[in-house]
Amino acid sequence: MHALWSCPKLNDTWKVHFGQLKADTVHCTSFLKVIDRALLVTTSFGLFAMVVSAIWMWHNKVHLGEMALPLGQIPSSTYDAFQEFQQLRPTHATISRTARAVRWRLPPETCVKVNFDGAVFSRDGLAGIGIIIRNEQGLVMAALSQQIPLPTSVEMVEVLAACRALVFAKELGFDRVIVEGDSTNTITSINGGHMDHLALGHVLLDIKRLFSCFSHISVKYINREGNCVAHKLARRATNYPFLVWMESVSPDILEVYQLDLLRMQ
Repeated sequence: MHALWSCPKLNDTWKVHFGQLKADTVHCTSFLKVIDRALLVTTSFGLFAMVVSAIWMWHNKVHLGEMALPLGQIPSSTYDAFQEFQQLRPTHATISRTARAVRWRLPPETCVKVNFDGAVFSRDGLAGIGIIIRNEQGLVMAALSQQIPLPTSVEMVEVLAACRALVFAKELGFDRVIVEGDSTNTITSINGGHMDHLALGHVLLDIKRLFSCFSHISVKYINREGNCVAHKLARRATNYPFLVWMESVSPDILEVYQLDLLRMQ
């Protein structure tokens, strides 16, 4: 409640777009009650959710001593991102149904969802791995962007990304995980389907061994549109060899992450 809403430092941040809500919730004692009230009276709950996310990211960066967007800029930056999303939002019913079908979805309670992706930078002889771990509320637990030498095939990049995702989740102590990637061949191979390339075998074997580190694990396919954050993190590795974020993502990834939150509405 204090970190996201009642702290005096946040008054100006919230009053830009939600001054009336701030006044209406002066007697609320929990943030869940603030959310309930926002659902009733706020016409732009998506914008409200984006501001909440930006404030949470700001707290984490300040706590870790990282460069953070000034609080005074949060209202304008989140509003711009929200407006862009509104312009991109499909209006035709069929298109909307398709968008909902491929959106990122929350994992069940007690589980985290680990999304991974790979990217190839052929000109530089490099590849990138992107991983994001989110909890049952959609909040970021951790994210990773890593540069690796270019393997012999695109399929190997994806399999290595899947393996790194499991190692990353294990390193952070997560016990119940749902792993998602947007390569059909990779997901089929991990789940025991026909293996077209024997060169992938040793990595797939490592993945199978990692399964025993978790009390619950499932590996699923997700369309690229639902895997955008991991994709952006993988592409980011072209300039940075290795970066990890705890309970946050880099500022240039934040907008894509917030769009995932909006699509959950």
